[in-house]
Amino acid sequence: MHLFLRASARRGLGALLGAAGIQGALGCNTITGVDALRFEPCAPSFTESTPTAAQGSDGGSAFEDDCPEGQVLVGLRGGVNGDVVSGISGLCGVVQVSETYPFAVTITPGTAMLGVHGVMSSEEPEARMCPPNEMVVGFSGSTFLYDPGNPRPILLRVSLLCAPVLVDGTAAAPALSLGEATGTPSLGGADGQGDSFEPIHCPENQVARVLQGRSGLLVDALALGCAELSLSCPWAPAASEE
Repeated sequence: MHLFLRASARRGLGALLGAAGIQGALGCNTITGVDALRFEPCAPSFTESTPTAAQGSDGGSAFEDDCPEGQVLVGLRGGVNGDVVSGISGLCGVVQVSETYPFAVTITPGTAMLGVHGVMSSEEPEARMCPPNEMVVGFSGSTFLYDPGNPRPILLRVSLLCAPVLVDGTAAAPALSLGEATGTPSLGGADGQGDSFEPIHCPENQVARVLQGRSGLLVDALALGCAELSLSCPWAPAASEE
């Protein structure tokens, strides 16, 4: 049931919300009902990224591709030559926050493709995407010796680990956490092929914004750059006001 308030009642409710710490909840914001308040959108912000451990070898040349501001890694596009990942590129998505409380974090299409590393091959490149509204938080896979005469392993297959961002807390002080992580189907060789490595995770409560590693004709190594996501809400009290 929706409740429509007269101006005097709205002013009274605005004072009450202000006392509760929700600054600017009325005026430029619209009351839509007793169970949902509409606010100016919160803006996502990120800490500086830190690299995860890499898997592979020191062959080829180093690469490091950052998603644009406000975007996160949500998938990979890669070439497959036989059973080998022959080329790889990151796919980014835009982080958006709902205008209604309780807040939800969603992902919309962003940068279609970062730089290409390795060779996409003559076969049709394949994409591996996180589920809707989830972002990359790690990866797993395997390596192998492409050339027995060369002791440097290369990437054989890779699977992304993805998770949603959950918003808890109050409207005045939203708190973020990660939901349960799930894996995408592998890109490259079949599961069980090569030397499997333990899953590589971003640090706790961090998400991937950078695809990095090493490549030549093939993908020699892979890692992620991860950062902590937070929300900057225009109506929330500043630290000096708390």
